[in-house]
Amino acid sequence: MKRFFLIMLFLFLIFPVVSSGLIVPERLDYDLTLADIKVGKMSFETAQMGPSVQLQSAAGAVSWVSLFYGVDDYAVSLLEKSRLEELPETFSYVPVSSKVSIHEGPNRAQKEFAFDYANKTIRYSDDLKHEKADLPLKGLTFDALSALYYMRHLPLKPGASFTINIFNKKKLYKTEVQVVKKESLRTAFGKVDTILLRTNMDDAGDGVFYYPGEIYIWLTDDEKRIPVLIEKRLKPLLEGKIPALIKKTMPDFLLRKITGASVRAVIVKK
Repeated sequence: MKRFFLIMLFLFLIFPVVSSGLIVPERLDYDLTLADIKVGKMSFETAQMGPSVQLQSAAGAVSWVSLFYGVDDYAVSLLEKSRLEELPETFSYVPVSSKVSIHEGPNRAQKEFAFDYANKTIRYSDDLKHEKADLPLKGLTFDALSALYYMRHLPLKPGASFTINIFNKKKLYKTEVQVVKKESLRTAFGKVDTILLRTNMDDAGDGVFYYPGEIYIWLTDDEKRIPVLIEKRLKPLLEGKIPALIKKTMPDFLLRKITGASVRAVIVKK
């Protein structure tokens, strides 16, 4: 449950038109579920800021969860046009700044990154830990939110895989993404054709979706590449760092139900 609702930050993405059919402005709304019980809401938005693109995500708990675990999470990432040679033909942006604010139960975090490609430097700050550092920027690099946005613009052929450099916690993580298969999926908007991705974010981001273990993402198999479902399977998570905190903050009925269950972000509005 620690930093439970910050996904996507998998978790997620807001998406402008570049060389694809993605739309700007756009807002996507999701229900967050645990063992098919609704525990929160999340939204993702994209906006054109002159020549730049701004991505935002926000998450909060539903009222009954807030009684024992309050949540107020926010993330924003700004991307600018670039001619960096490492960029694929289908994508022409790089992240220039990222800000994450986490308020989940007793847990707090406030971090900022600034990507300076001209000087090949990442300026990192953590306001709560009073940490600042200038770190080397080595090639095309993303924060967790913009990494997922970038994924939506890539050619996705079943059986293929690719690697994304993600910066977080003063480290660079080389994250592999596998294109598993094409699959029909029932959603709030009916049956849709999707492309299933699998990745293992581990420590490359903040929140439950980035703990060790696999994450699955279903994107619509069209030009919009809308993420209609994101899933984190909890079995490996519950065998790791989280159980003590969950036992302290969750009602017994919910704790019993989540064993072997999944955390999901399910689209409800687009």
